[in-house]
Amino acid sequence: MLAVVPLQLLDGLVEFLTGNLIFVGLVAILLLFVFFSYLFVRRTLLSAAEGYQKGRK
Repeated sequence: MLAVVPLQLLDGLVEFLTGNLIFVGLVAILLLFVFFSYLFVRRTLLSAAEGYQKGRK
């Protein structure tokens, strides 16, 4: 009986995701934008810190 509940939840999740492909696509694009924005800001800040350290020498 306990194994049936997670299977029903999984079926519901799969049905939701396949029924709302535009929503899933928008969420995926948003996550990619946030991830690459994080990488861009991280690289910029690390380069700035490295430049400040080289400037002090």
